[in-house]
Amino acid sequence: KHYTNGLKRMHHAMFAYHDVKTKDVAKAWKHLSKGNEYKLSTIPPFNAAEKKEQVARLKAVFTPQFFPENIGSQARTPIFIIGFVRSGSTLLERILDAHPLIVGTGEDSVFNGRLDTIRNEIVEASMVGDPRVLQHRVKKLADDVVSDMKARWELIDANMHHDDDSDAENSNEEDRPYPLRFADKMLTNYINVGFIHLLFPNALILHVAREP
Repeated sequence: KHYTNGLKRMHHAMFAYHDVKTKDVAKAWKHLSKGNEYKLSTIPPFNAAEKKEQVARLKAVFTPQFFPENIGSQARTPIFIIGFVRSGSTLLERILDAHPLIVGTGEDSVFNGRLDTIRNEIVEASMVGDPRVLQHRVKKLADDVVSDMKARWELIDANMHHDDDSDAENSNEEDRPYPLRFADKMLTNYINVGFIHLLFPNALILHVAREP
């Protein structure tokens, strides 16, 4: 695999060289194609049967009876974008982000980044046997996700609108409303939609797909 990755990087470097320097389209395309061949050779083939079995297990677990009443955050703050690659998900996020009260939080899902903690703490709270413990834990986990989304946006916003002294007069922070909704995009979170709904039963979940 290490040998294959080396060849992949070499061919991609040669593609960049011919694409930018020599302008030799034929050679650039040849190296790009060869590099991608090496890249694909290290990726296991898609196993449709295995994926169907995984989805069937999830559907068997996350039935309506799985979700206790009065659990999770009532907040509608997160908007989750899930689905399939090359289906327009980035365009959808940008359309949402164009609204002054909605912002995207980037390709790195905040929810997905906390998923291991969410799963472990839900299992731990469930074993106590007291519904109030589970209710409190799930609410806190949801609040932590929202807090992280806000912190992520504040960092992105600070970097985007960092003005030096010469631009200070043109900067008007008070004119930018604080967003009310945060788009969290991670297409593979369709596998985790049960946990998303457990934490945020009122959240909008947008599933994007493309025509075959």
